[in-house]
Amino acid sequence: MTNPEKVYQFLKSNPGNCYCDNCIEKQTKVDRHEVNTIASTLALFPKEFARKKTICGCGYREKLVTSFRTSTQVSS
Repeated sequence: MTNPEKVYQFLKSNPGNCYCDNCIEKQTKVDRHEVNTIASTLALFPKEFARKKTICGCGYREKLVTSFRTSTQVSS
């Protein structure tokens, strides 16, 4: 599985949860700088992914986070 696939699958398997790049790195073992590039690219698809500054789902701090949208979420 490629690194973009790892990040995509991790976010897709946790719909609606927000994760910062550091948390995605810990969960997928993909370098944080590459996670940043991948997450920024995924954010180009706003019907599926959101990237915004809010509370991280696993760190409880306000950071830039990425999430996979559930079918009930509306675009921001």
